Amino acid sequence: MIPLVVRPEPQNHRLCEALRQAGHQPVATPLLSFAPGAELAQAPRLLGELGSRDYVIAVSVAAVNFADNALKTRGQPWPDVTYVAVGEATGRALAAVGVPHALVPDDPRSEGMAALPELQNPAGCRVLILRGDGGRDMMAPTLTQRGAQVAYCEVYRRCYRDDAGEQLVKEWQRQGVDSIIITSGGLLQHLFQLAADSAKDWLLSRLLIVPSIRVTEQAKALGFTHIINAKGASNPALLSALDERKRNDRQ
Repeated sequence: MIPLVVRPEPQNHRLCEALRQAGHQPVATPLLSFAPGAELAQAPRLLGELGSRDYVIAVSVAAVNFADNALKTRGQPWPDVTYVAVGEATGRALAAVGVPHALVPDDPRSEGMAALPELQNPAGCRVLILRGDGGRDMMAPTLTQRGAQVAYCEVYRRCYRDDAGEQLVKEWQRQGVDSIIITSGGLLQHLFQLAADSAKDWLLSRLLIVPSIRVTEQAKALGFTHIINAKGASNPALLSALDERKRNDRQ
């Protein structure tokens, strides 16, 4: 298959390599990059104030990496607290910076994190959520209702590619793109907005690989009809979903 891969670097390159090894012909077009967030400078202080009964929730790999760089600049270690990662990739990112054994929910959404047994009774504890700009606001109200003191720290911001979408779509059509791998709702929305009205039907007719039920529902609302939920944004999960379709097409 010829999947379009729009996730940011370096994840884009790694996914494309895995796809090529599996016999696919990916078209790499990163539509998103990351920059330091408005509150990144505050991260070392906020992390340093936490105690052993407190929690840190990391919502993405980018959140972990930006916070880690800020800590290293200060020569400050990650605090000895309970860590929660939104998904397996974020859990691996925490392990890579010296924070093993992060809690990872089976459901890689806010709902999945809120259902973790360890977060059912956080009364009196502090919870610091490391995130990017424009993140979902479900976790703070939920944990606050359970008695926790919750704070957000915007450690990175998203920078979406905003050049001529019409030319990008024409290039994707020329290369024969037959499927699209999407790893977040924000990327899906931006991709849809990039396409001119005349290209919407072509875009909506592509097979769409998404990471979760929430993005599946978002895709259906936009008009996509050929959707596979990979149930995760890791390379193995995305590749397995695409290979499943490839096997079905051969039968």
